[in-house]
Formats: sequence, structure tokens, C-alpha cells
Amino acid sequence: MSQQQANPQRMQTLRNLHEQAQQEGHRVAVQLKRAQAEQAQAEAKLGQLQQFADQYLRQLSELERAGGAWSAVRDMRSFLERIAAAQAAQRTEIEAARARCAEQLRAWTAMRQKEKAFEVLLAQEQGLMLTQQRKRQQADLQEWSLNRRDGFADSFTDSQNSRFGDTGTRRR
Repeated sequence: MSQQQANPQRMQTLRNLHEQAQQEGHRVAVQLKRAQAEQAQAEAKLGQLQQFADQYLRQLSELERAGGAWSAVRDMRSFLERIAAAQAAQRTEIEAARARCAEQLRAWTAMRQKEKAFEVLLAQEQGLMLTQQRKRQQADLQEWSLNRRDGFADSFTDSQNSRFGDTGTRRR
């Protein structure tokens, strides 16, 4: 199993890709909000058309009850048919708006997942760099410790030898 080495260039590339994913996610989120607003407007328009239809149905009912002129009744029914056609067209527009919203939501979700994936990769790379830094520090500390101990032992031996005048080569 080979251990991966942290790489500053890889880290910078991941940062750039993460930033691009964030920017693209923001752009897609704006498009999603726009699509949601269009859907809400289409639904509101259908609601208005329904109110008009209800209002004109009441007027038609009153006109028929009052025995209004046949031409007025015919015109009112014709107008209600146009409102019904507008409602059907608006329902079609609502379905299209819902489809656009669903598409934008899928795109936003995909971009969000991509962004999160880069966050995970960045965290892993940062963890790897931190681990390598700690290993270097530990190795440096061990080397320093060994060098200091050896230096201390040498200076202790030198100090002892010079103190007693023993060079270690002569014996009495």
C-alpha cells in the first residue's frame, strides 16, 4: 500500500476547483430561484383566472335567473370558454415551470454534491499535509535529541578526561 504524499500544487488545484464549484453552485441556485419565482407567478396567474371564472359564472347565473338577453348570455358563455382555455394554457405553463424547477433543483443538487466532494478532498489533503508536517517535526525533534545526547556524552567524556588528566592511552 503506497502512502500518498501531500502536494501544495494539488492543494491549490483543489482550492481552485472548489471555488469554481461554489461559483457554479451559486449561479445554478440563482437559476433555481428564478425558476421557482416563475412557477409561483404561473400558479398565481392560474389563481386569478380561477377567480375571474368564478366571478363570471356567478354573473352568468344571475343573468340566466333574471331572464337576461340571449345575446348577453351567449357572450358571457363565450367569455367563460376563453377563460377556460386560458386556464388550460396556464396549467400547461405551470407543468413546464415545475419541470424547469425540477431540472434546476437536480442541477443545484449535483453542484452542491460536487462542492462537498471538493471540501472532503481538501480536508483530506490538509490532513495529509498536517500528518506529514507532524512527522517532519517528530523526526527533527528525534534528530535534535540524538545530536544533543551525543554532544552531551562527548562533552561529558571530554570534561571527565581533561579533569583527571586521563587521555585514555596511558596507564600507570
